[in-house]
Amino acid sequence: MSNGAGAKARREEEIAFLAMEQVLGIDISLADAAGGDKMPDGSWVNEDGRTWGIVEITSPPARDLLTEWARAKKEGRPQMESGSVPLRLNELADVCAELLAADWALENIEKLQAQQADERHLFLFGRSHDVKHYFYRLSDSDKGGLVEPVEDLALPEGISDVWFKGRARRKSRQLLGTTEIWLARYQAGVGWQRHVVEIEEQDLPSPAAGIADDPVPAEMRHPKDRTAASGAADA
Repeated sequence: MSNGAGAKARREEEIAFLAMEQVLGIDISLADAAGGDKMPDGSWVNEDGRTWGIVEITSPPARDLLTEWARAKKEGRPQMESGSVPLRLNELADVCAELLAADWALENIEKLQAQQADERHLFLFGRSHDVKHYFYRLSDSDKGGLVEPVEDLALPEGISDVWFKGRARRKSRQLLGTTEIWLARYQAGVGWQRHVVEIEEQDLPSPAAGIADDPVPAEMRHPKDRTAASGAADA
């Protein structure tokens, strides 16, 4: 993703930023507000004040699906998907490797590799079910706490972490409430980790207007101001 000067984080970006902040204990700034598409989406300085990280947030292309959803919203129809997803049991690492080798992913990986940083994170989310299905399985566990076995990944050179956004669950039906989000993270030298974070709806921007109506009044939303430059953005 990329943002122009003076831009604010999009909803998907803000979800990723808030999730990473909870897990890592960091404070992320919007790194590409002045740098356009050449800069990663976010940057931060670690607690030691000497090392920094950057993150790029992206998803597999889903232009046709988004176009159909926009058309359905305009016509007052339900937004639906159809089709089947190959199970690929015990092949989740292969699925991840194939995604990371795709052209859209390589473009974002190269953006991270072009910047100086101590940590380079790639945060992936899915729009269509044929992608989200696998991300759910990566981050889910059963009632006994067991997870589907996933082999190690060979991360691209210079990439320290890859995140996969799993399922989300609203904890209440209130207009403003808390959403639990499941995450899978592969960290170089450490391996797979799984996290569950909680995000407040009032801390998020509105959904894209062309895709969904926002039942929350704008004055009730208070997303974080992330435009302050950080050490990573200036490095």
